[in-house]
Amino acid sequence: MGTSSWNWVHVDTRTLEANYRLLKSRLAESVRLLAMVKSDAYGHGLVEAADAFGRAGCDDFGVAEIAEGVKLREAGCSETIFIFLGCSPEAVDYYFSHRLTPVVFTRRDLHLLAQQAEQRRTKLKLFLKFDCGMSRLGFSPEMAASLARQCAELPFVDIGGLISHYPCADDQNAASSRDVERRFNAAVEPFAGIPGLVRSLCNSGGMLYRPEAHGELVRAGIALYGYYPEGSTGRPEPGQPGLRPAMSVVTSVLQVNEVRAGQGISYGHTYHADRDSRLAVLPVGYSDGYLRCLSNRAAVLIGGQRAPIRGRICMNLCMADVTDIPGVKAGDEAVLLGRQGDQQIDADELAGWGQTISYEILCALGNNNERLFTSLS
Repeated sequence: MGTSSWNWVHVDTRTLEANYRLLKSRLAESVRLLAMVKSDAYGHGLVEAADAFGRAGCDDFGVAEIAEGVKLREAGCSETIFIFLGCSPEAVDYYFSHRLTPVVFTRRDLHLLAQQAEQRRTKLKLFLKFDCGMSRLGFSPEMAASLARQCAELPFVDIGGLISHYPCADDQNAASSRDVERRFNAAVEPFAGIPGLVRSLCNSGGMLYRPEAHGELVRAGIALYGYYPEGSTGRPEPGQPGLRPAMSVVTSVLQVNEVRAGQGISYGHTYHADRDSRLAVLPVGYSDGYLRCLSNRAAVLIGGQRAPIRGRICMNLCMADVTDIPGVKAGDEAVLLGRQGDQQIDADELAGWGQTISYEILCALGNNNERLFTSLS
């Protein structure tokens, strides 16, 4: 392939499109579906993922920082781009020059943007974020009435809508979600007279499990990339339509070594061979996003079979036990994430081994390896 790396992330853009269309089909026609493409689209590639969602009909995109929005705009994205992490004074001009939509959560940013809009004699549409239960970013709902009065006095600011975020929407039975909705509705009330006001509370979990709270705009993140917020338990029964993972990660066997029973493997000898064994050495480690916490827990696919990781994962290498897989040799494909033959390892399974979530697995692997974009579906 002419690559400088042994490791490849494959992203199926048609699967991204299919996931978007499936999610959109579950919404009322009046509800917009925003694609969260922050953090390099959860490791799937910012521009390429946005292009795929755009082909599927997406008109709204969400990123964390201004630099991501600028990159999208300069790559040709003409749709609405929401910036969720605010702005510094030296970067405020990008909101105007690149037509970016601010999500505002402090009075300082509100004042700065209003001042800059007035200086330019240009109307700026922005969204206000309220903290209704995350204890993270956002105005307190108790500030809504005073904010509404303040915004009404800003002639060059248009309030496009209000945004908040569920902390527990991945738990379909979480009582806290109803309290979040109550607080959000209270924050909306002082702004209710604004024509076309957009309410946006639902992330992937809210979109899938709380249709009564969809409002006018929902924001899908992990679901677009083929995973359910609560993990593998959210997947439908086999044969039923559902979200499909778009990312796979492959590498190649560098060497196959024989070790004797009782021999220690890798740093610290945290694993000793329980029999005479054959180990496939793989050129992937924690610097490639294959997390060290997967040591002695994870498995890879080689020859259509599962090969368990033995010993600690190193910075650039790890070892997989291929004793029971005949004929493994240098150059053979090893699948870290994805399907090989009848076997599959997905990010939920990797997350279980690493005691984390699929989001972290996808970002770690996707953002640390070369990507190849295909249309396989």
